[in-house]
Amino acid sequence: MFISRTNYCLVLLVTTVLLTGCATTPKYLDSQDQDSDQGFTRTVELSTSYEQTLINFKQQENTLLVNSSANMQRQSASAEESNLFLESFVRGDILNISVDGLEQFDGLYQITQQGTLELPYTNAIQVEGLTRAALTQKLKTELIELNWFYQDYINLDVSIVRLAPVNVSVTGAVFNPGVVSINDQPALKSIDPIQQRSGAFATQRNLVAAIQAAGGIRPDADLKNVYIKRGPLIYRVALENILSGNGFVNTPYLVHGDEILVVSTDSENSDLVRPSQITPPGMRVLMSNLTAPALTNAQSAIGADATRLPYGASLLDSAISANCIGGTHSANASRSVVLITRNHGSKMQLVVKRTINELLANSSSEKINPFLMPNDGVACYDSRFTNFRDVARGIGELVGPFILGGLL
Repeated sequence: MFISRTNYCLVLLVTTVLLTGCATTPKYLDSQDQDSDQGFTRTVELSTSYEQTLINFKQQENTLLVNSSANMQRQSASAEESNLFLESFVRGDILNISVDGLEQFDGLYQITQQGTLELPYTNAIQVEGLTRAALTQKLKTELIELNWFYQDYINLDVSIVRLAPVNVSVTGAVFNPGVVSINDQPALKSIDPIQQRSGAFATQRNLVAAIQAAGGIRPDADLKNVYIKRGPLIYRVALENILSGNGFVNTPYLVHGDEILVVSTDSENSDLVRPSQITPPGMRVLMSNLTAPALTNAQSAIGADATRLPYGASLLDSAISANCIGGTHSANASRSVVLITRNHGSKMQLVVKRTINELLANSSSEKINPFLMPNDGVACYDSRFTNFRDVARGIGELVGPFILGGLL
């Protein structure tokens, strides 16, 4: 018994409508009720360890200020100036030392893993944390105590030749908290031979370099309150001038074992979402545009370059990069974009949906068109018209042979 051509067409139409109605994104997305009619806003989730560290730092800082006499305050200020804003020696630094009258001492010396300097015929001298002036004076004192020189007849010079990499800890409102290595030489690059007798300059052994190595500051960072813990001392510095490109010369230098804490304001500040010395220079965004009119990411021109966006790019920017916008207006104008993101300091994912028309109509609204964060995901969905067309095409290819057979 053959089914009439009219019945075949009716079955085809009903099946197409049913399948098209199912081919949509879920009505209720897992946004944890953070996406309302007014828009979407990320929150900040602070860990217990961060809060306890902040309390300890504030208590120790206040204790130093309250219990210090006027003389100790002046000493603390002097120590802060020498320890934070002047380069001091760390393990692995290479120095050039010369002593008039003791040519056997002249040469290059590297500070040991224990932070000591080992001169010929002397005991190991603890030098880590000393500035050039302090180390010069300490070596003079050591040679005088050995009765090799008189007080007024010693001429000694210490100069830096190569600055070593250091490991510091960066926590708080940064994208990748943890221990980072700064001023390190690339593993694929061989160590350059030492040519000069003195002089070394390292732009990557300071606070800015450490924050960059930790992924940059998050939008909830409080740049007026950045703590540096060095041994028993805790200093509080401000970095708001760095964001505008000023104050780089006043960036504290770091030594091995420093602990940096970037305080969080508990809320997102969109003014911090832009390229700078202490924000991410760029970010990787995961993109998918596997629906029609392109069947693969390659056909959608979503390569490595398309998924690398400048920090400060919005959801609309990513939709353009993923080729979700454009094409036939009647067929593609109602396409939608899904954003998979996270709250600051959280691993739980949030899902937010926007239509292309909604993004175009509210491109200047941060709540409708939110900023993207590193490692966010963006997926494009086609319009109902395109869904209907492709489903109908697929069913037609499946049912067509039967209809043709019935007609024959």
